[in-house]
Amino acid sequence: MKRGDCYEAAAHFVIGNARCPGIRLVHGEVTGQGKIAGIRYGHAWVELGDAVIDPSNGRKICMRKADYYELGKITGGVVRYSPGEARHMLVETLHYGPWSESPPPRRPA
Repeated sequence: MKRGDCYEAAAHFVIGNARCPGIRLVHGEVTGQGKIAGIRYGHAWVELGDAVIDPSNGRKICMRKADYYELGKITGGVVRYSPGEARHMLVETLHYGPWSESPPPRRPA
């Protein structure tokens, strides 16, 4: 299965809009739809108040947070990062995530 760009796209969106009060980068697990219906996988999106923005794979999905969580069957286990925290994790791990589940890649010597 081809991997998407959700972690990178969501991180860029949050950092690019860091002045929006309350904007958060979110990492969690969702249940797929369509060709990947029923498959659980790691995903990243953006939360701003009661809205979710999902900029992955060139899309610009924006919907109510409650609806997004219901569609993706997101029941917990999400990790939220402020823009500053996201920048810090990018620098520390040298990758876009997920940060809470995977060890950082080896740094060049």
